[in-house]
Amino acid sequence: MIATPVEAAVCLRELDQEFQRALRRLLPLLTIPSSNLSSCRRCHGRKVKCSGGVPCTNCRQANKAAECIYPRKSRLVKVSEQYIEDLVSENQRLRSSSSGPLNEDSNTLEKAPVVAEVPWFVNADALDTPILVAEASDSAFATRFRQAMSNAQHGHLPRVNFPTDEQLLALSDKPCPWPTPARARLLVRAAVSGLGRCYHIVRRSSILQDVESSIQNHSQTGLIMKSKLWAVFAIGEMYTTRTSASERTFPGLHYFCRATNVIRMVSERPSVDMVEIQLLLSIYSLFLNRRHAAYSLAGSAVRLGVIMGLHLNIPESQLSDLAEREHRNRIWWTAYTLERMWAAKLGYPSAIQDEDIEVDLPSNPEFVDDSTTLDFADCAYFIARVGLARLSTRIIHSIYLHKADAPSLSHRVQDCFADLRRWLKELPVSLQIEAKEEELDPRVRSLHLLFNQLVIIATRPVLLHVLRTRLEANEQNPSIEANIPASATALSETCIRCARHSCRLLADSWTNGTFMIFDYFYTQYLFASATVLSISTLLHGKERQSDEEQFEVAAGFLQQLRDSGNYAAAEFYQHLEAAIPLMDIIKARSGMHDDLEGSSSTVTDFMTAGTALSDPLLQDLLDQPLTDLEFIDSSMYLDDQQGFYWPSATL
Repeated sequence: MIATPVEAAVCLRELDQEFQRALRRLLPLLTIPSSNLSSCRRCHGRKVKCSGGVPCTNCRQANKAAECIYPRKSRLVKVSEQYIEDLVSENQRLRSSSSGPLNEDSNTLEKAPVVAEVPWFVNADALDTPILVAEASDSAFATRFRQAMSNAQHGHLPRVNFPTDEQLLALSDKPCPWPTPARARLLVRAAVSGLGRCYHIVRRSSILQDVESSIQNHSQTGLIMKSKLWAVFAIGEMYTTRTSASERTFPGLHYFCRATNVIRMVSERPSVDMVEIQLLLSIYSLFLNRRHAAYSLAGSAVRLGVIMGLHLNIPESQLSDLAEREHRNRIWWTAYTLERMWAAKLGYPSAIQDEDIEVDLPSNPEFVDDSTTLDFADCAYFIARVGLARLSTRIIHSIYLHKADAPSLSHRVQDCFADLRRWLKELPVSLQIEAKEEELDPRVRSLHLLFNQLVIIATRPVLLHVLRTRLEANEQNPSIEANIPASATALSETCIRCARHSCRLLADSWTNGTFMIFDYFYTQYLFASATVLSISTLLHGKERQSDEEQFEVAAGFLQQLRDSGNYAAAEFYQHLEAAIPLMDIIKARSGMHDDLEGSSSTVTDFMTAGTALSDPLLQDLLDQPLTDLEFIDSSMYLDDQQGFYWPSATL
């Protein structure tokens, strides 16, 4: 007989309670007498005698009772074999009684926090070192969302949708014919056009000249140049391909593997060409959903740039070519931007600190040659993107990297929003968008999608806490409205508005044909926005019907991208598939499905991210101390290490 989800959940709860009782029985055996404890960490660090006790005399006198922590020691205790066998048999009995169509990642029913102070690791393979799952990542937030909906410790879904190292190594050893002249020119033009919308990596005139030289005399093309052209071919094929059937390889993959052969050896004398190759391979690695490889390659490009001094202004006497000087500056800031963006996506540290950078920002030099002028787009866009890259690092460190001496959550949120509003205020008019503007420059759309993403990252922990608070209140007494502070409500609404704006921009891009099938960035923004809108559908807001429709559209886009061969969409859609059944259960309990019957959707919120941050209520709240946000601090950070280590998650 197959158990229902409710029956299975009850069995799992009984299993958890039994283990808790067993642990309580073992606790007296594992307790270390205070006389056997070493000095507390604070006394040990100050090299003073510790009196023992919690808190000790020194910490109590210094009003540092919270810092009085003793180091844990491993002890061997004697436990009867029969006692262990009884626990194992009881464990097996309860597990056998809880068989049913539950998610494989439902391990325990302990409540999970929104953000953890303790690092979160996932065992992707029992033979490998556990992988760090950063709380700031989109996939981690999706896992927290599922935990909040079912009050369960759902395991993190392992990321397996990407080509493995073994596959790439095997492919790199196979022969790969050089494309025909017509094909080579097409791929280079496609890559330059696609990348040039957002990044400055290669000079258009130089790469077109290089491909012509290789066509005329391929045998004389150097190894570095061949590698760069292979990388450009890979990206060009990715941009010109509309679908990748399961029996075919990812577009450009063979070219990519050939290009990586050159960087197997770390260069002792790096060149600008080497930095360009690293950046091209980093971007393509992200399209493959190999995010760790992309992060490593971008960080390597930054370090090669440091070796070459790209982070500093080179004297004009040593490099008089104005175009080369500007190219050096822009290639550095591209490496900086990509590395910071990848770090923000993963929640990892950046490769270089801002105070170590002295090179000028991109500029608009006046060139005599028109072809040279075409190599350098208007600098305003690149400067704005550099600003967002800087903010991404600050937001991740401020919101997610909790430290004992860190300011309160309210101060950190205020600082983040002050930086975001300052960036908006300084944005040139040419890069701004109106609320109902439909035809957008791809650069402007990409810039505002990134801005929205940063606002979402900064506010979605608060949004998730608002959801959890309302769900808990509804379970206790459905007739009583949850007590949510005004500041938390305003911040969560800002998060939802930015998600709505991103979904609208992405839907417009999809309908007008500018949404690239294998583009990682738009796919990520689509998933992040869809997750936020899925939460909005559970909050009884006035735009709930509209948000539910936008969520369905976004989920449909992700499904189509997955079916077309987009690796990132395949990963992200798994999270939505796991969340939708839980959402349906909550909606059924609260009668939300009945509320939507016969209702019509009228989308009235055309608010952009800029106007969302300019909302008078939000401005008033952010201009004064948010004392009512302090209640979130204690719930966002817990000391329970077992809640963030996932030993049972397997491939």
